[in-house]
Amino acid sequence: MKQTRTRLLPDITLETLQINIYQFVEFHSLIRAYFDACKQQDRRYSYRYFSQRLQSKSPSFAKEVLDKKQKVSEKLFTILTEMLALKGDQFDYFESLYRLEQYPKGTTLHQRYYQRFRELRFRKPISLVEAQHDCVTSWFAWLIRELASLKGAHYNPLWFKKCLNPILEKNTTEVIEALELLKKAELLVETETGFEVPDPLKEMDPRDPRLKLYYEEVIELSLKFLRDSSKNREFGAFAIATSPEKYATLRQNLREFLDSQFRELEIPTGEGKMVAAFSFQLLNLAEIRD
Repeated sequence: MKQTRTRLLPDITLETLQINIYQFVEFHSLIRAYFDACKQQDRRYSYRYFSQRLQSKSPSFAKEVLDKKQKVSEKLFTILTEMLALKGDQFDYFESLYRLEQYPKGTTLHQRYYQRFRELRFRKPISLVEAQHDCVTSWFAWLIRELASLKGAHYNPLWFKKCLNPILEKNTTEVIEALELLKKAELLVETETGFEVPDPLKEMDPRDPRLKLYYEEVIELSLKFLRDSSKNREFGAFAIATSPEKYATLRQNLREFLDSQFRELEIPTGEGKMVAAFSFQLLNLAEIRD
């Protein structure tokens, strides 16, 4: 019997997907984002299809490449470049990310490509897309993201709703909106078994100079936010996944801290010259319930 080959689909470019290549500091994170975006746009762009497109007979080849179980050869790099339709500075940046993984740190070639990477990175500074901005400014979206990182999390809005503390008075629709926003901003990826909370930096060597460059940019964005905000802004809040044991320890530490600070502020009646607001909150916002 004659075996039929699957017809190749049109390549989807980064420009079509509105993916900013300069947002990435690691080669595999970029191609994973590309593959996932293609699948989201059209289900026919499966790992099996991409394996064929990468000229492999193994249906799991593409996933093995993303999981770093298969080395990206020069031939494979060329195929990926054509698929993404990269030219000019974008090609140079893509090649720099690739070469930085090929050459040992400290070698002349590694230093050369790092300098090119750095030059292009500063020329194209990172920025927040609308969905990412909405996530950053939404405490509830970050709460949902932390919940997704807990053991047993799965894509069922009712599961998230069940975990929330009743004092929040959030409905299922709000949970769904937060999940969709996080996925749109690529801050949360749905998998077959639950969720992946993306962190493109987690597998990088702490000594990698790209980490320092990335954090410099994040700090600059933070400083810009502070400059554009009130000069009297001296407060902050965050939601973070933890354990009941560490939560109890934090409560005890906070009590001791507050006692010490109130003692520092106390002065005899009639000697004060100003009134300061000292506020705090430690709330159990959500937890896994059997």
